[in-house]
Amino acid sequence: MTDRTQRAEISLDDRQIVEYLASQPDFFVRQQGLLEQLRLPHEHRGSVSLVEAKLERQRQRIHALEEDITQLMTVAGENERIFRVYLDLFPRLFECTSLGELERCMRHTLQEQLRVSALRLVPDARWHPSAQALDGEQLERLYRERMAGQDVYLGRLGKDEKQRLFHDALVNSCALIRLGREGEMGLLAFGSADSSHYRSGMDTLIIRQLADFLALLLPRLVADGEA
Repeated sequence: MTDRTQRAEISLDDRQIVEYLASQPDFFVRQQGLLEQLRLPHEHRGSVSLVEAKLERQRQRIHALEEDITQLMTVAGENERIFRVYLDLFPRLFECTSLGELERCMRHTLQEQLRVSALRLVPDARWHPSAQALDGEQLERLYRERMAGQDVYLGRLGKDEKQRLFHDALVNSCALIRLGREGEMGLLAFGSADSSHYRSGMDTLIIRQLADFLALLLPRLVADGEA
C-alpha cells in the first residue's frame, strides 16, 4: 500500500463514508464478499453480520410498534369506559333539584366507577351565596396561582389548598375546572389518591364537556332554589 493510499484512508471520516454509501445503494451488491465478511459487535453474541444486525433491528422496531399499539388500545378502552360513565351520569344530573344533590350525584358516581377519591362543586360566593362557596378572593388566588388563565388545571396542590378544597380526603393529584365563560360560577374540583392520575398533558375533553353541561344546568338550579 502506497503512502498516498494510506493518507487517503486516514483522511476519511464517518461522515464521508456515510455519504458515499448513501450515494451508492448498490455498493454491497457489487461487494457481496465484503457484506458476508463484515461483523458488528453484539452485546450478547460477540459479533453479528450486517444482515443479522438489520434483521434484529427490524424485530426491535416491530416489538416497539406492537407495544405502542397495545398501549393505544388500552387507552382507547379506558376512554370508552369513562365516556360511558359520563354518558349515564348526564341524565341523572339533569334530574337534580339542588346544588347539593347535584354534587352528591357526581361524587357518588365518580367515586364508585372511576378513580376519583374526592369531588367538590364550589360556587363563587359572588354568583351564589352558599355555605360551600369560596369567596371571590380565594377563587381569584387559586385561578391566578394554579390555573394561570387556563380553564383547567391538572396536577398537585399545596397542603392548605387541598385542605380548603377537599378537607381531609386523601388527594395527591387533582383536576380543577372553571365553571362559566369566565369562571364566574365557581369551580369543579376532582381529587385522586394517585399522584399521577391527573397530570399535565392528559386529555381534558370529557371533563370540559361536564363543565360546559354544568354551566348550562347551574343557573336553573340556583333559580329554582331561590324561588
